[in-house]
Amino acid sequence: MPFWIHLGPDGSSWCSVRPAAPDVYDVHTADGASLARITRRPSRLLPGPRRARWSAQFTDPPQSVTGPVGTWYAWLAYVVTAPVWILFALCVVAYSLFDGTADDFTFRSPARTRWRTSGAGTVLDYRGISKVYRVSHARLDVRVAYALAVLQTWERQH
Repeated sequence: MPFWIHLGPDGSSWCSVRPAAPDVYDVHTADGASLARITRRPSRLLPGPRRARWSAQFTDPPQSVTGPVGTWYAWLAYVVTAPVWILFALCVVAYSLFDGTADDFTFRSPARTRWRTSGAGTVLDYRGISKVYRVSHARLDVRVAYALAVLQTWERQH
């Protein structure tokens, strides 16, 4: 799934993102120079639970940003209240069968992601409830921020 971001001053291509391997994407500038490599480490339950993690390794200057998906306290609340949500979902499905409505009652896992870099703190922040990204333009290349946002949004929808 390669894609291009068109946000240049004249509407030209700003950067392109191409898959390099499963869950690995290369970000290139408009002239084809390598800008960064974005990697998504999937979540797992066993042998030890871990959150999904997005990271971007820049080529010049060599730095990286990393963002685990969801906060630890949101995941704790999600796991502790899961039995209640499952019961609620079953009740909603049963009600919709009698009522005839087909509303989408999907329950999503915690999604807040804070990309941090050593020495600079949070450079990109995604808030899952409001679905808003906040970027620190001075500390993160905006092209990489857009690429991270598009890839994370696409991954959540598929």
